[in-house]
Amino acid sequence: MLAHMSAWIREGVGASATLAVVCLAASCGEGSPQGSSPTSAGAAGITAGTASNESGASGSNASSGAPAGGSSSSGASHVGGAGAGAGAGAGTSAGAAPSAGTGGSAGGGGSGAGSAGASNLAGAGGGAGAGNPAPGSTLSIYWIDVEGGASTVIAAPNGQTIVVDAGWSDRDANRIVKVLKDELQAKAVDYFITTHYHTDHIGGVPSLAALIPISKFYDHGDSLEPGPDFNNYVSTAGAKRTTGKPGDKLELGDLRLTFVSSATKVIDPALPPGAANPLCSSSSMKSMNGGIENSESLGFLATFGKFKFVDLGDLTWNVEQTLMCPNNRVGSADIFQVSHHGQDISNSPQLVHALAPTVAVMNNGGSKGGAAATFETLKASPGLKDVWSLHRVTANDAEHNAPDDLTANLAGGDQAYFIKAVVDANGSYTLTNGRNGTTKTYASR
Repeated sequence: MLAHMSAWIREGVGASATLAVVCLAASCGEGSPQGSSPTSAGAAGITAGTASNESGASGSNASSGAPAGGSSSSGASHVGGAGAGAGAGAGTSAGAAPSAGTGGSAGGGGSGAGSAGASNLAGAGGGAGAGNPAPGSTLSIYWIDVEGGASTVIAAPNGQTIVVDAGWSDRDANRIVKVLKDELQAKAVDYFITTHYHTDHIGGVPSLAALIPISKFYDHGDSLEPGPDFNNYVSTAGAKRTTGKPGDKLELGDLRLTFVSSATKVIDPALPPGAANPLCSSSSMKSMNGGIENSESLGFLATFGKFKFVDLGDLTWNVEQTLMCPNNRVGSADIFQVSHHGQDISNSPQLVHALAPTVAVMNNGGSKGGAAATFETLKASPGLKDVWSLHRVTANDAEHNAPDDLTANLAGGDQAYFIKAVVDANGSYTLTNGRNGTTKTYASR
């Protein structure tokens, strides 16, 4: 059992601090971005795609330049793409820990359970463990339009920040920094989590690091699809990299992240309750994965009191079977960030229906992701109340789209409207459409 013990990272606690999670969607998938090839000013060596990436649609990528809007329930919120200011200042947010040591390669073995050898990820000062959130503390989540890619930013209850992926290019890095500065008043990124090394997830890393300090990087180990994007990432992260393993934990005040997948391995032992998954009797495998890096995705469960949020990056169908069969190793989710931008080589019923989310948020593009089969799986999931999406899928009918009032961007690229969720300490959470101010409130289970 000692070999399977989870690692812990404690980063201090703020009694009445806020937690914010931001997921950017202008670059969360493989292949070409939703618009034309993004500019790379200020980011040396960023490529617009690699041979291993999946194909994407083309359109306009002109940056809007509009300021980031507020998170209130009225009025549209907008994140522009044009030139965020240069550096963010040298300071780190409260309680920031020093950089972690160099992480080792994860290796590319076949999928399977096993978190043996999980190690401590960071050495920051201790604080009270994550448990019941302090009264008045909140968690905010933004899914920002990065035109079919991915970036998720988390501001923890103690004021620290996490960014998960960084979109395609400097355009998306600028959008991320606008959220960090304008919405969260952050002066640094304490943790950058790289789910995997496709362009739509790491293309913006060099620019982001040039715009705002980043203390630590977590990833699944070395890339199985090496190329310029990975080389640029390694050059940017340097000695700040750490390999995250299934079972490792990041604990930041009232926020706890548990890695459940990494380099095709999944968490073992299962998180409680670890119940048998009855859907496994009908499980099947798929031959496509859209590039082997997708299967390597570093995925996590984030908990804030009773609230649970699952982000598995672009984890693919076959590794989902290992994660969820014969037993559900993750448990349930209040919000599920739809994997792989809604593509149907991910998001199996064995995963989605076992998680049984109340809300699903899809970081798709207008012409990327959002497969009709994925919408069918989501809508059939027990307990699901709503699907929210960053873009209307132009190729789908209304039945295979989120409702217009729950869709952030209805037509065209570079509108950059986000979706935001605010989670209270009592477990209730409210989502807001940045385009039209529509809000809906839900209760954690």
